[in-house]
Amino acid sequence: MSSDNIFVFGEWPLSDGNPNFTVQKPLPGEKNAFVAGFGGISLENTDRIIVGVDYGTTFTGASYVSSKATDISEIVVITNWPGPSRDIDTVFKTPSRIAYAAENPRLSKDRWGFQVEPGMVSYSWTKLLLDRGTPLTKYDDSALEEASNMGIMLLPENKTPEDLVGNYLTEVYEHILKKISKSITEETLQVTPIEFWFTVPAIWSDQAQGATRDAARRAGFAGTLHRPSDRLFLITEPEAAAIAVLSKDASSTLGGAVKAGDGVLVCDCGGGTVDITTYLVNEVEPLKFEELCAGSGGKCGSTAVDRNFYKLMSERFGDAFEKLPMKRKGPGSEFMRRFETLKRDFGVSDEQTIHELPLNMSVNDPEPKYFDEDERMVIISSDDLRTVFDPVVDQIIQLVRKQIDDANLEAGKDRINRIILVGGFGDSEYRRAAFKSSFAVDGKFTITVPNIPQAAIVQGAALRGLEGIRSSTKRCRRHYGFAIDTEFQPGMNGKTDTYWDIYNNRKMVRGHMEWTIQKGQKYAEDHTELFPLNWRKYWDSKLSPRLSLYACEQTPAPDWNDHKDVYKIGDIVIDLSNVDLSRFNSKLINGRRAYDICLQLKVTFGAREGLLNYEAISQGKRIGVTSIDFSTTRYY
Repeated sequence: MSSDNIFVFGEWPLSDGNPNFTVQKPLPGEKNAFVAGFGGISLENTDRIIVGVDYGTTFTGASYVSSKATDISEIVVITNWPGPSRDIDTVFKTPSRIAYAAENPRLSKDRWGFQVEPGMVSYSWTKLLLDRGTPLTKYDDSALEEASNMGIMLLPENKTPEDLVGNYLTEVYEHILKKISKSITEETLQVTPIEFWFTVPAIWSDQAQGATRDAARRAGFAGTLHRPSDRLFLITEPEAAAIAVLSKDASSTLGGAVKAGDGVLVCDCGGGTVDITTYLVNEVEPLKFEELCAGSGGKCGSTAVDRNFYKLMSERFGDAFEKLPMKRKGPGSEFMRRFETLKRDFGVSDEQTIHELPLNMSVNDPEPKYFDEDERMVIISSDDLRTVFDPVVDQIIQLVRKQIDDANLEAGKDRINRIILVGGFGDSEYRRAAFKSSFAVDGKFTITVPNIPQAAIVQGAALRGLEGIRSSTKRCRRHYGFAIDTEFQPGMNGKTDTYWDIYNNRKMVRGHMEWTIQKGQKYAEDHTELFPLNWRKYWDSKLSPRLSLYACEQTPAPDWNDHKDVYKIGDIVIDLSNVDLSRFNSKLINGRRAYDICLQLKVTFGAREGLLNYEAISQGKRIGVTSIDFSTTRYY
């Protein structure tokens, strides 16, 4: 691919009046690059509070620390959350669940987290709804769409996923401020700015990152009228986990401390997603590490076990189970709370045991080995639990094997020697045993689980803000590029989306992909490049060009945007309504003045806010306003 292309697009009527892109001669000295990821920031040396927030599919956690702290041990993980959780001494996370008073007549106000009791109409797993715009991959849970159709991930009427998540996160935000105010007083809190480091899955699409940030902003995490100095940043969940775990392991005195040259695979298994990233430790004091290859993952976390369980129940009981109201069988119900206990304890013992789960359900002629009609008990065996666990665990192990192979291939030798399991599902004894039997049998890998795997991510997020520790370089997780119009060439006879360019008097074809960054490409933080563009328009037409941004997970990336593996992320919208057209060349076409607007799209991947950033630049100056209008396609 040439690194010196100019892409031209226009709005004057050609064959059908649509905007078109075409490759022209290169401008001297201009380069085309496109970089993705999350980068670091230089923080002012002022007093502030740093808060890590891990909003998960099933549970949410938070931590905080003063900017004056000097060690990870000073990070406070919130262990007290509202609701009837007093039977547990320490609660590191609260359920990602909300119930609205409007839908529950007995409630005087909305309930959230542990406050949501069995029998209430409530909403769970809503984090996954933020990423409905990405096609499911072979590593995603195939039952996601089925679960959505069953009503498990329903939205309240007239609410978007961002609305629902924003409502829940508002409660989390207010609770965090209350906890901090008890430590430093209300007065001190009012005058101390807060940095919120919000974690997101590394597998999250750009649309989902934007939706997550939007929901967090609605909840107050990016500042409010009363707290205008607060800031919001994003960090990927596996990087946050790596920061916490490697920081602890680098100074461990118990043996097995991480060393320079170690290849570390972090497997973050949460409720909804699994994120796998590999890092090379370059230095231990101070800690420096980099990504070895493009990470991988899928929507196959612990809720996939729940979805498999729902599928088993539907197969055994049919309509008797499927037609039950969600308050009896959905997340947060007494039925699923009991199942959650089974999930957590499964694998601790090798004994073949039978478990009973209470469920008020009427079954015609039930099999006694599956349902006790008198006691209204669903009967589950250890073999049943294996059938719902094994597909998920096997999927995760496949992802880990592929990531190890990819990292070792990139390094040119067997580099990975340590596997770290974090996240709520990382605490599963059954999953840990499966990993030991798969990876630790020949002694090539050390498999470790932090003391509190649920808290590692929120500790790492706070530590990122406190000490600025981050991966020095990252790897792009997908191909990014633009569909352009290019001159029709021999051999393109199968392409029918063509037109005649009256401006240059030549035949053009639409949809040729110009991939501006490749999957797996290494990049440093806050990398910015200029993408040269020419926009031709009539003087009396609209000054808001739209440039479609595409992505692809497969390698090699296809050449055309109509390929099944290429998907549209959204349209980059450039508002040039206040631009002085006299600065640009023009000519008459059919009696109308057409302007040749030369500009550059300044693209920053690795921006500290964690999102794609764009600026329109002309003659060295920022012109217009640039944003992205995400695609609204839904896949579940």
